[in-house]
Amino acid sequence: MAESWRKAVKVIACIPAFFILAFTPFLIWGYFYADGVLADFSSTKALSTVFDQNSLLFDENGDLICEVHGEVNRIPVPLNQVPDHVQKAFVAIEDERFYSHSGIDLKAILRATFSYYRSGRITEGASTITQQVIKLYFLSPEQTLRRKVREAALALEFERRFSKDDILEFYLNRVYFGEGAYGIQSAAKVYFNKDSNQLTLAEGALLAALVQAPSANDPYLNPESAQRRRNVVLEKMSKQGFISKYQGLEAQQKPIELNNEVTLENYHSYFIDYVMDEAVAVIGNDRLFKGGLRIYTTLEPEIQRKAEQVYAQSYLFPSDKVEAALAMVENGTGAVKALIGGRQYGARRGFNRATQLSRQPGSAFKPIAVYAPAFELGYNPESIILDSPFKVGNYEPHNSGGGFYGPVSIRTAVQWSRNVAAVRLLHQIGVDRGYEMAKKLGFELVEDDRCLPLALGGLTKGVSPLQMAAAYATFPNGGIFIKPYAIKHIEDSQGQILYRHPQGTLVMKASTADFIKDVLRAAVDSGTGSRARIRGAQVAGKTGTTELPDTAEFRGLTGNKDAWFVGFTDRYTAAVWMGYDERDMDRYHYLTSYGGNQPAEIFRLVMADVMGLDRRPMGGYVDQTQVVEKQQEESNKQDEVKKQEEVKKQDEVKKEDKPGKEDETKKQDEPVKQVGPNKQEEEKKETEDTKKQQDVPKDKEEKKDPAKSVTPVPQAEEQKVNQPVKSSP
Repeated sequence: MAESWRKAVKVIACIPAFFILAFTPFLIWGYFYADGVLADFSSTKALSTVFDQNSLLFDENGDLICEVHGEVNRIPVPLNQVPDHVQKAFVAIEDERFYSHSGIDLKAILRATFSYYRSGRITEGASTITQQVIKLYFLSPEQTLRRKVREAALALEFERRFSKDDILEFYLNRVYFGEGAYGIQSAAKVYFNKDSNQLTLAEGALLAALVQAPSANDPYLNPESAQRRRNVVLEKMSKQGFISKYQGLEAQQKPIELNNEVTLENYHSYFIDYVMDEAVAVIGNDRLFKGGLRIYTTLEPEIQRKAEQVYAQSYLFPSDKVEAALAMVENGTGAVKALIGGRQYGARRGFNRATQLSRQPGSAFKPIAVYAPAFELGYNPESIILDSPFKVGNYEPHNSGGGFYGPVSIRTAVQWSRNVAAVRLLHQIGVDRGYEMAKKLGFELVEDDRCLPLALGGLTKGVSPLQMAAAYATFPNGGIFIKPYAIKHIEDSQGQILYRHPQGTLVMKASTADFIKDVLRAAVDSGTGSRARIRGAQVAGKTGTTELPDTAEFRGLTGNKDAWFVGFTDRYTAAVWMGYDERDMDRYHYLTSYGGNQPAEIFRLVMADVMGLDRRPMGGYVDQTQVVEKQQEESNKQDEVKKQEEVKKQDEVKKEDKPGKEDETKKQDEPVKQVGPNKQEEEKKETEDTKKQQDVPKDKEEKKDPAKSVTPVPQAEEQKVNQPVKSSP
């Protein structure tokens, strides 16, 4: 018997040694396995390199504009941005012995094992927060013994390398909360529209309640289930001493108040769309939507807002279907300051007319393809060129109205947009020079564009407002062309610079740029672009108009397809386009406007507002803004007259028995009756005069050139592009 006990004791004594020998290989393997997996993992890089996270866009002033993300909506935050009571809520419900175990919780494992054998199914989890971090960062979600062994080995080593705060931070920034929100910061935004550091006890408990089953406990879809689970979290917090019983009961009584405001942020949308397109071009789609980048843009919200306000004024457009776009850049930097891609913003990253439009620019292309290369060769604004009939092969350009000026200075030719003179000059200096200058100024030309219609903007692919604004900005910038950019620089999540905006290139002499400014000022001061004049600012610019295409659908009609005004002040350059989208054009929908009226007026209104100057027009016509304001004023006066007449009638009824005062009442009322109708007739006449001016045929509207009284009067702001060689697309 004694011998049996001695043998039993020996066996029992050998059990620990057996386990040590059995687990030693595992421990050795686990160490080397974990060391290999965790070799390149550090707390400083963990949140930026291991998983997808939102990229942030900032404006010119460094203020956050918006966040962009793909399927995963995540913004990592340090643990000190998560209140202590929120941290404890997760510990209470997910891993109550988090601060005491070494990565794996043996008690939880035994409890889960017993529960499994008793019920025949898994009813309790045994994974610690550390193990969940390992699963989220390093392992697949497969439920196999092999993965669980690896998970345990990694958890033990992970605890040795990182502090509890590090591990909790990794967890809170990675876990999924439902509604597309990954991480505590995104969840706080999605459910409560606040930052994580503003979460209350009840709100933190609700977020902790979501982790186990985000869909089942979604407070938007299942508010009762969400509230029950939240209260379980609060009870556990109270039992574990994280909060007092009173605090727990008080938080349980609070209703769930969610962020129910569903908003679609369209403000700055065209600008943001372009920023995203530019970012994709330089760093790729994946890095933009998943890389946690910090993108610093050139957006000045006040400038963008003012441009949008002008485009919201419907009276500036001939009809509701007419579209328009604008691009504004800063002359000295090339920075994009405002983009209007259409009168209304549609789909996100949809068609942006400011940057993606391809339309022929008409005469607005003359300074680029004709006069800049001519000035480079030694011509100047006073050089005489010939405006007379000209034909090369089958191509014969015409001036609007069919007249000719004869010998004219380049300044006069630009001022009155003489087409034949421009084409003749391009022929003299060589088409190649115009073609090369246009390419230097950022236009993507094809070989078919190397022909005389280039002088009048006859391009195969067309241009966008942003391209035109960038090219024109070269003139006030001393001949330095800067490719326009909306992104100043991009940083990764570690602050490393990934991209900086392009620098400028000298593409013409400074004297050439000065000559272009000179002649374009003449076009605005006393030529076809006079509606763009601004009080208190020197404006230079050029109009452009293209005719309806010579197709069966439009044959026999007199109208336009595109209307442009491109101009600049000392600081900003803007290009305005107006026209119908191709799908909306037909025999009943086409422009009768041209570059010198509404586009020039829009330019004036936007630029004056941006610069804080007087937006009223400078002579020659009545601004529609004033007409609308006066009509409103007159309507108010008429209402006042009606009220006074009603009061008078009531007084007359009351005073029928007092004839002595009747004449006195009439005397008091007569002036009111005279002033109202007379003023109304005055206003009506002024409005009619304005309408007549706007409806005047082009051969009546433009000013005469005082220096050319014996030559034909300019009969339009320009000859719209009519190209037998190259038809409008």
